[in-house]
Amino acid sequence: MPLDFNKNFFELFSLPVQYSLDKQLLAKNFRALQTEYHPDRFANGSDQERRIAMQSTGYINEANETLSSPRLRARYLLTLNQVDFDDERDTTSDMRFLMDQMEKREALENAAQSSEPLDAVDAIAKQVKQEKKELDASFEKHLSEGDLESAKEAVLKMKFYERLANEVKSLQEKIEDEMFA
Repeated sequence: MPLDFNKNFFELFSLPVQYSLDKQLLAKNFRALQTEYHPDRFANGSDQERRIAMQSTGYINEANETLSSPRLRARYLLTLNQVDFDDERDTTSDMRFLMDQMEKREALENAAQSSEPLDAVDAIAKQVKQEKKELDASFEKHLSEGDLESAKEAVLKMKFYERLANEVKSLQEKIEDEMFA
Protein backbone atom coordinates (compact mmCIF):
# COMPACT_ATOMS: atom_id res chain seq x y z
CA MET A 1 0.00 0.00 0.00
CA PRO A 2 1.56 3.32 -1.04
CA LEU A 3 2.14 5.98 1.58
CA ASP A 4 -0.22 8.97 1.39
CA PHE A 5 2.13 11.96 1.15
CA ASN A 6 -0.86 14.29 1.48
CA LYS A 7 -1.30 13.35 5.14
CA ASN A 8 0.17 15.77 7.62
CA PHE A 9 2.71 14.35 10.06
CA PHE A 10 0.15 13.87 12.82
CA GLU A 11 -2.23 12.00 10.51
CA LEU A 12 0.64 9.87 9.26
CA PHE A 13 1.24 8.60 12.81
CA SER A 14 -2.48 8.51 13.73
CA LEU A 15 -2.01 11.19 16.38
CA PRO A 16 -4.25 14.13 17.26
CA VAL A 17 -3.11 17.44 15.78
CA GLN A 18 -1.95 19.08 19.01
CA TYR A 19 1.23 20.13 20.77
CA SER A 20 1.07 17.55 23.56
CA LEU A 21 1.58 14.07 22.25
CA ASP A 22 2.03 10.51 23.42
CA LYS A 23 5.74 9.89 22.78
CA GLN A 24 5.37 6.14 23.23
CA LEU A 25 2.57 5.99 20.66
CA LEU A 26 4.65 8.11 18.29
CA ALA A 27 7.59 5.69 18.68
CA LYS A 28 5.34 2.65 18.23
CA ASN A 29 3.68 4.03 15.09
CA PHE A 30 7.07 5.16 13.73
CA ARG A 31 8.46 1.63 14.09
CA ALA A 32 5.37 0.16 12.41
CA LEU A 33 5.63 2.54 9.45
CA GLN A 34 9.39 1.98 9.16
CA THR A 35 8.81 -1.76 9.07
CA GLU A 36 6.08 -1.46 6.45
CA TYR A 37 7.93 0.91 4.12
CA HIS A 38 11.60 0.09 4.74
CA PRO A 39 13.53 -0.04 1.45
CA ASP A 40 14.98 -3.48 2.30
CA ARG A 41 11.47 -4.90 1.87
CA PHE A 42 11.57 -3.72 -1.74
CA ALA A 43 15.14 -4.78 -2.59
CA ASN A 44 13.85 -7.19 -5.24
CA GLY A 45 11.14 -4.82 -6.45
CA SER A 46 11.10 -2.60 -9.49
CA ASP A 47 13.07 0.64 -9.68
CA GLN A 48 9.85 2.54 -9.08
CA GLU A 49 8.99 0.46 -5.97
CA ARG A 50 12.48 1.00 -4.54
CA ARG A 51 12.32 4.74 -5.27
CA ILE A 52 8.89 5.05 -3.64
CA ALA A 53 10.14 3.10 -0.60
CA MET A 54 13.08 5.51 -0.26
CA GLN A 55 10.78 8.52 -0.55
CA SER A 56 8.36 6.98 1.94
CA THR A 57 11.01 6.31 4.56
CA GLY A 58 12.42 9.80 4.04
CA TYR A 59 8.97 11.28 4.67
CA ILE A 60 8.44 9.02 7.69
CA ASN A 61 11.84 9.97 9.13
CA GLU A 62 11.21 13.70 8.59
CA ALA A 63 7.80 13.42 10.23
CA ASN A 64 9.23 11.54 13.21
CA GLU A 65 12.07 14.04 13.66
CA THR A 66 9.63 16.94 13.49
CA LEU A 67 7.13 15.51 15.95
CA SER A 68 9.82 14.28 18.34
CA SER A 69 11.24 17.78 18.81
CA PRO A 70 9.03 20.14 20.84
CA ARG A 71 10.27 23.19 18.92
CA LEU A 72 9.90 21.59 15.49
CA ARG A 73 6.49 20.18 16.42
CA ALA A 74 5.35 23.65 17.56
CA ARG A 75 6.66 25.21 14.38
CA TYR A 76 4.95 22.53 12.28
CA LEU A 77 1.65 23.17 14.03
CA LEU A 78 1.97 26.84 13.12
CA THR A 79 2.77 26.03 9.49
CA LEU A 80 -0.41 23.91 9.43
CA ASN A 81 -2.14 27.15 10.49
CA GLN A 82 -0.51 29.04 7.57
CA VAL A 83 2.07 30.84 9.75
CA ASP A 84 5.23 31.46 7.72
CA PHE A 85 8.77 31.31 9.06
CA ASP A 86 11.87 32.90 7.57
CA ASP A 87 14.87 31.27 9.22
CA GLU A 88 17.17 33.99 7.96
CA ARG A 89 15.21 36.88 9.44
CA ASP A 90 12.79 35.63 12.10
CA THR A 91 13.99 36.11 15.65
CA THR A 92 12.46 37.41 18.81
CA SER A 93 12.61 41.14 19.41
CA ASP A 94 11.84 40.77 23.12
CA MET A 95 14.82 42.66 24.55
CA ARG A 96 14.17 41.49 28.10
CA PHE A 97 14.21 37.89 26.93
CA LEU A 98 17.42 38.43 24.94
CA MET A 99 19.12 40.08 27.93
CA ASP A 100 18.05 37.16 30.12
CA GLN A 101 19.58 34.74 27.62
CA MET A 102 22.86 36.67 27.69
CA GLU A 103 22.84 36.64 31.50
CA LYS A 104 22.30 32.89 31.53
CA ARG A 105 25.22 32.34 29.19
CA GLU A 106 27.38 34.58 31.37
CA ALA A 107 26.25 32.62 34.44
CA LEU A 108 27.29 29.42 32.64
CA GLU A 109 30.76 30.82 32.02
CA ASN A 110 31.02 31.84 35.66
CA ALA A 111 29.69 28.48 36.85
CA ALA A 112 32.56 26.66 35.19
CA GLN A 113 35.00 28.72 37.28
CA SER A 114 33.17 28.32 40.61
CA SER A 115 34.35 26.14 43.49
CA GLU A 116 31.53 23.64 42.79
CA PRO A 117 31.13 23.94 39.01
CA LEU A 118 28.90 20.91 38.55
CA ASP A 119 26.43 22.10 41.21
CA ALA A 120 26.40 25.58 39.68
CA VAL A 121 25.77 24.25 36.18
CA ASP A 122 23.10 21.85 37.47
CA ALA A 123 21.28 24.79 39.09
CA ILE A 124 21.30 26.64 35.77
CA ALA A 125 20.13 23.48 33.98
CA LYS A 126 17.19 23.17 36.37
CA GLN A 127 16.23 26.82 35.80
CA VAL A 128 16.49 26.46 32.00
CA LYS A 129 14.35 23.31 32.10
CA GLN A 130 11.67 25.05 34.17
CA GLU A 131 11.60 28.12 31.93
CA LYS A 132 11.43 25.91 28.82
CA LYS A 133 8.48 24.07 30.37
CA GLU A 134 6.74 27.42 30.98
CA LEU A 135 7.43 28.46 27.39
CA ASP A 136 5.93 25.18 26.11
CA ALA A 137 2.78 25.85 28.15
CA SER A 138 2.67 29.41 26.83
CA PHE A 139 2.89 28.17 23.25
CA GLU A 140 0.15 25.62 23.81
CA LYS A 141 -2.12 28.26 25.40
CA HIS A 142 -1.58 30.80 22.60
CA LEU A 143 -2.16 28.15 19.93
CA SER A 144 -5.38 26.94 21.53
CA GLU A 145 -6.62 30.54 21.80
CA GLY A 146 -5.79 31.20 18.14
CA ASP A 147 -3.18 33.83 19.05
CA LEU A 148 -0.80 32.68 16.33
CA GLU A 149 1.51 35.70 16.55
CA SER A 150 2.21 35.04 20.25
CA ALA A 151 2.54 31.32 19.51
CA LYS A 152 5.14 32.12 16.83
CA GLU A 153 7.01 34.33 19.29
CA ALA A 154 7.13 31.37 21.71
CA VAL A 155 8.57 29.14 18.95
CA LEU A 156 11.24 31.72 18.19
CA LYS A 157 12.19 31.74 21.88
CA MET A 158 12.25 27.93 21.99
CA LYS A 159 15.20 28.01 19.61
CA PHE A 160 17.20 30.02 22.16
CA TYR A 161 16.35 27.56 24.92
CA GLU A 162 17.32 24.65 22.69
CA ARG A 163 20.76 26.17 22.13
CA LEU A 164 21.13 27.07 25.79
CA ALA A 165 20.19 23.55 26.89
CA ASN A 166 22.83 22.16 24.50
CA GLU A 167 25.44 24.52 25.94
CA VAL A 168 24.50 23.46 29.48
CA LYS A 169 24.76 19.79 28.54
CA SER A 170 28.14 20.29 26.86
CA LEU A 171 29.49 22.14 29.89
CA GLN A 172 28.19 19.45 32.25
CA GLU A 173 29.93 16.77 30.18
CA LYS A 174 33.14 18.77 30.05
CA ILE A 175 33.17 19.30 33.82
CA GLU A 176 32.41 15.62 34.47
CA ASP A 177 35.19 14.57 32.09
CA GLU A 178 37.64 16.84 33.90
CA MET A 179 36.52 15.59 37.31
CA PHE A 180 36.94 11.94 36.39
CA ALA A 181 40.00 12.24 34.17
